[in-house]
Amino acid sequence: MESDTTEKESAPMAGKAESTVAAAATAAAVAAAATELQIPPQSESKGEATPPPSKRLKIVGEEQLEAEEQVEDEEEEQTEAAKKEVEEESPPQLVAVERAQSTQSSLRKFNQIPVFIVDYHNDVLEFIYRCLATRHLPLERNVLVHFDSHPDLVVARDIPASASYDKDTMLNELSIENWIMPTLYAGHFDRVVWLKNSWCQQIPNGKHEFKIGHKADRIGVDCPLDYFIAEGNYCTSDELQEARTVQLQVHDADTDQLDPAQFLGVEDAAGFILDIDLDFFSTSNPFLEIYKDANCYAQLTEIFHFESVEPAKQAGTATIADYCRTAAMRQKQLDALKRIFWHLEEQRSFAGLEQPDETVITAEIYAKIVQLAEQLQAKYPDDEIDWLLIFDSGSTTDNNGLPHHISTSKELESYFGHFKRFLQRLPVPPVAITMAHSAQDDYCPQDQVAFIEEQVLRLLHDVFGDKLHEKAILHYMDDPWDVMKL
Repeated sequence: MESDTTEKESAPMAGKAESTVAAAATAAAVAAAATELQIPPQSESKGEATPPPSKRLKIVGEEQLEAEEQVEDEEEEQTEAAKKEVEEESPPQLVAVERAQSTQSSLRKFNQIPVFIVDYHNDVLEFIYRCLATRHLPLERNVLVHFDSHPDLVVARDIPASASYDKDTMLNELSIENWIMPTLYAGHFDRVVWLKNSWCQQIPNGKHEFKIGHKADRIGVDCPLDYFIAEGNYCTSDELQEARTVQLQVHDADTDQLDPAQFLGVEDAAGFILDIDLDFFSTSNPFLEIYKDANCYAQLTEIFHFESVEPAKQAGTATIADYCRTAAMRQKQLDALKRIFWHLEEQRSFAGLEQPDETVITAEIYAKIVQLAEQLQAKYPDDEIDWLLIFDSGSTTDNNGLPHHISTSKELESYFGHFKRFLQRLPVPPVAITMAHSAQDDYCPQDQVAFIEEQVLRLLHDVFGDKLHEKAILHYMDDPWDVMKL
């Protein structure tokens, strides 16, 4: 077979010029390929085109290219695997939640409104999370209408904010008083409507709009209510990271004047959860019974008291500096009291306890703690005194304390009537209804809870009729359930 050079030499002069240009380009390409493969370039002869790469050079080049492509593919696979591993190990970030926002058109609908009944209120999250996962609820911006004698808006101190995206952590670690705030932080709800009876005073009535975010991976809010300051959860807006705006509305529901159109509209139809704690109708404060013979709770109320900013707020003179100072002092107070009660739990006496800072725990308050200990030890055997439980009891007192109102039959009848009229006025039905007994933790009186549940279910059926599932899911009785079959 003749070479390319022989063919070019027999061509006309015009063809020679074109061949020379082509040959030069070929030579440059060969030189580049040879350099990359670390093979010396072919020598050039004057007036003679450099021969193209030999078959061996082509094969070597192709093998080298294939090898490089294989290495690149392997590196890409390793990178993707590492990226996937990091994504699996790392908690989902807020931006990921926003990107995964369910659209109205992609949502599923229940055939009938399900009713999910638990005993401990935080267990309703199991059902709510499942509804989010199956797209029966949008992933974000839902509204929780919360009938309860307690706001349940405490922030868990020992759970990082980033865990709010970890369903298993939430289900395993949250409790009855703190299950709502992580859902606000994660954006699943952006409005909570707390409906209470007038004998509940933990948070003042009205509309409270504030930011929720995190400071050092702990959930905080810039809402200067005593409720949040008392738990050490207040932060300035500038301190909050990844903050979002949420709204809390508080209304008395023991009246016929309550109109749900104040906080619900047809635009909420896809994301409205009706949540009912049966202690809304009748509630007890179980801490009143703890070491009752020593008048423990009343003494704890004095020991855990703190100076509120509410008078300054009402006078219009409160500043952010006042809020920060009060929150900081309250945090120091709680930390100091915790050290004292933990010492008593471990040592069973005051021996070896370092005296607290008198600017935080005054001598008068310390004397009250000593007096409480003496009265407890006089009334109860030492091994029956649980100082950590006593500290937890004191932490619930703050400035308003927990409500205690055992309703009479006549009062219950009145509350049921208000509740039914509220349901009848709803502009849209709820997507789902969650309900809590709160009997095992003694917030709803155990001799009333069965009757209250029966009446509430009857009212729900009276108002919603065939729209409501005939049988409620009794989680507290281990009823099987599958969201996709409801």
